[in-house]
Amino acid sequence: MKVTAECIPCYLNQCINAMDKGGWPAEKRADLLTGLLSYIAALDQDYTPAENSTLVLHELVRMMGGSDPFEKAKKESNVQARKYLDRLRKMIAESADPLKKAIEFSVAGNVVDLGLFDGYDLEQAVKDVIRTGFRRDDYTLFKEKLTGAGKVFIIGDNSGEIVFDRLLAETLKSSGIEVVYGVKGSFILNDATIDDARQAGIDKICRIVTNGNNYLGTIEKKCSREFLSDLKQSDIIISKGQANYESLEGTALAGEKTFFLLKAKCQVVAENLSVNYGDIVFIKNG
Repeated sequence: MKVTAECIPCYLNQCINAMDKGGWPAEKRADLLTGLLSYIAALDQDYTPAENSTLVLHELVRMMGGSDPFEKAKKESNVQARKYLDRLRKMIAESADPLKKAIEFSVAGNVVDLGLFDGYDLEQAVKDVIRTGFRRDDYTLFKEKLTGAGKVFIIGDNSGEIVFDRLLAETLKSSGIEVVYGVKGSFILNDATIDDARQAGIDKICRIVTNGNNYLGTIEKKCSREFLSDLKQSDIIISKGQANYESLEGTALAGEKTFFLLKAKCQVVAENLSVNYGDIVFIKNG
């Protein structure tokens, strides 16, 4: 995906949310935002929205002193999400298609996005996914590709959400499939790092690998050799969230084996996906 004019307000909204989560004084926020305007004006319009958002957020964090403004919020979202584990695990076990149910719960967790939205309702998100299903759904293609597959790589997204991915990893592993879980090398917004993944208990289920950077999405030129090696050696990639979609959609790295699992949280992404704002999708790359 390429940036559009509608991406600019999103950059600023993410910055406002970061300042809020970091407890930045209200009387100082306007100065920071004003200082970012010239920086935003100079961004390369050929970059993806995820890449440009990252550059703006890096500059904001530098201006704020360099610490993680979402540290507390990320831990709280993991704690809240873990309260649902036993109940959802039971629903998966009792489902006629446990894997499909695990995928549904994984995308339900995608509502936990403190970088864009201040409030969220996990209970309602689970109910909505069960009720509405996917607007676009390549689950049949996924099942076909899974036949004979030995290794699945899940590219994680946000803290809190990763607890629901744990259920998906458990379900895949129960079928004899090796699962690798990818996270950020360092903090950006509420994206999951290895510490967040361990707090969610993912290390008890599968191997975790970091991408070696703190950019939103998955940008090949920024990723570690280990991360890329695991990605390329995997038979299937499940890519979670908008930023990973923005940065991987249509790329050779994603290839024919990547399936995007996300909720369309902005109109630009929704139009790119040919769905409505707020819809959820599970689609094959390309």
